[in-house]
Amino acid sequence: MRLLEQKKLAWLFLILFIVSLLPVLYLSGYVHASGDDYGYGTLTHLAWLGTHSLWQTLKAATVTVGNYYYGWQGTWFTIFLMALQPEVFSPDAYWIVPWVMLGINIGTTSLLTHYFLVTRLRLSRATWGCVNSLLLLAMIQFFPRTKSAMFWWNGAVHYIVPYCLAMLAVYAMFRFVDTGERRFLILCCICMFCLGGSSYLAPLFALIVLFYLLLSVGRKKRYSWWLLVPATLEAAGLIVSFLAPGNKCRGGEEFGFHWSLAVLTVLKCFWEGALSIVTYVRSCPAVFFFFLIIGILLAEEFCRRDVQVRFPMPLLFFGMMFCLYCAMYAPGLYAGVEVSGGVPNTIFQVFLLTLLADLVYGVGWLCTRQKKTLKQSSSRFWKVYLPLLCAGALLVFLQKGTLKQSTFYRCVSYVTSGQAGDYQAQMEERLALLLDPELEEVELPAMNPEQGPLMHMEVMEDPDAWTNTVVREFFLKKKVVQVPRIQERG
Repeated sequence: MRLLEQKKLAWLFLILFIVSLLPVLYLSGYVHASGDDYGYGTLTHLAWLGTHSLWQTLKAATVTVGNYYYGWQGTWFTIFLMALQPEVFSPDAYWIVPWVMLGINIGTTSLLTHYFLVTRLRLSRATWGCVNSLLLLAMIQFFPRTKSAMFWWNGAVHYIVPYCLAMLAVYAMFRFVDTGERRFLILCCICMFCLGGSSYLAPLFALIVLFYLLLSVGRKKRYSWWLLVPATLEAAGLIVSFLAPGNKCRGGEEFGFHWSLAVLTVLKCFWEGALSIVTYVRSCPAVFFFFLIIGILLAEEFCRRDVQVRFPMPLLFFGMMFCLYCAMYAPGLYAGVEVSGGVPNTIFQVFLLTLLADLVYGVGWLCTRQKKTLKQSSSRFWKVYLPLLCAGALLVFLQKGTLKQSTFYRCVSYVTSGQAGDYQAQMEERLALLLDPELEEVELPAMNPEQGPLMHMEVMEDPDAWTNTVVREFFLKKKVVQVPRIQERG
């Protein structure tokens, strides 16, 4: 009966999660390229227009990597992907961005949670379905920066894609340790090689998890040391990225490795990590309500099943997860520059993953030692679990203003307010001007500044401004400038 009830809950949470995505997917018809998309996509766009050859377009992407490697930053893999933004191939192709980013995020996260909960711990698929849907619901609905998470190709490619590669790499390394199959080692090599040219948070995450894994199984399974091969590939890619001359253009002449700064960064990481947890508790109580439900479901499942996995030294495990989470602050703190919107998104994702790991490990440890007592408690749902759920629901209700920060609410309000329709009309108007072959000097009416969850980097009145320059070059114009919008009289 409990399993049947969990199956119903799994379907309920899955339906809730799918419904929460509908406004996001609806807004996919409103998104357009902006700012950096044009800058990174200029050479590839010109190559596609001139040849309609995918091979020539890919070659232009490698040229773009070289230009930015010497002129701005060294993250060669994500720059290559940035150069292939959808409007390179068609002005109507950008709608695919939210679908792609949500798809790979959901897919890789679900693959990892399924492996640990179902394959390794032998929990039921129903329990996994509940846990996974609630985790994804918390993650996608409370991204700190929605624009960089799913609506903007440039930002999402630089952070969401590396996060997904890290999830796939972690999955592959654990599967290799469990099975010894070469295909998983090859998959891990591919993922970590690409991570070597990506934004620094996800590569750091993968390396730390690999270190933890070798620390725990290296003596028992000697072949696990083959994982040093993908680690070496990632390290080599990171060194190439670190040595990019463009890094000094972005970070200043003082950019480089300094021991004193490295030690100070480590200390600051723990401080920032602790402060951010307090911020999450205050700003996202719904997230912790979801995890309360996850904890109850896991307790029920661990008590119902005879789980053979041991959970030794929980405090050590919690400390390792906290260190993993805090390490995500290191790249931004060390660089000492203003971070982009994708950084807090990745940090938030890692926080949720480590929180889930702590919850699974802690509940598993408790249930294996107090199984009889917990079985008696779990049989009295109305006396034990219901008060906890009511208290959590009350907290969320009292902080209901934070629900307005959810992706669902922001997307729905953006559409129902008419701002989305206004944005779409103005973007179609300016695209018609930019795509007009007879116009060499384009005057773009000023945009409505309300873009809600969408990303838009406006052109300026100064024709030599950076945004104006990249838009001009992308659309092959002599001049692009913003002019005041003439208000129509009713």
